[in-house]
Amino acid sequence: MTLVADTPYTEGFVRRDFLYDEASHVGEFVPCVVFGFRAEPARVPMFQVMLDSGALWARVPIHKLCSKPCEPLALEQSSWWDSYGYEFAVHSFAFLKNMTVTAMGRDKAIRKGKYLFTVDWMKTGWSETPDQHKNHHVIALDDGPWIAYPNNRLVWHDPSWIEPAPDKEWRTPTRSYAVE
Repeated sequence: MTLVADTPYTEGFVRRDFLYDEASHVGEFVPCVVFGFRAEPARVPMFQVMLDSGALWARVPIHKLCSKPCEPLALEQSSWWDSYGYEFAVHSFAFLKNMTVTAMGRDKAIRKGKYLFTVDWMKTGWSETPDQHKNHHVIALDDGPWIAYPNNRLVWHDPSWIEPAPDKEWRTPTRSYAVE
């Protein structure tokens, strides 16, 4: 069972209200280093962080993290999907490192950010169903909030060779392929 895994070390901030069970300190921030990912089925993506005070916090939900002090992003805009299960892999694709990306939220707003790393799911029914598999690309939005979005909600940018224009008629594959 996986449950937790290392992520690339990423400096950021925790919304201070999270540290007080959302009872006070709204709009305040505490510097941290994000160093781990935690997955629980039917729960939003969560992270392990070390605060600048030396306190270690587990199960910090993605909407309570940001790369700089900013306005909060609603939980339903922070992640398209909850965690699929306990088993996953965290990977930082060198090809995508620091690549600019635009993300389309449930509210149809387009937000720009930078790639941090990817969480991909395994050993669940949904993760092995072709038209239901969804990974979480963790993105630091330019205005601060973190998000975790699947491939079909992101457009990647590299001005040296990409001309963003995804075909809106593409369809999600529904078949699995095997030779035996």
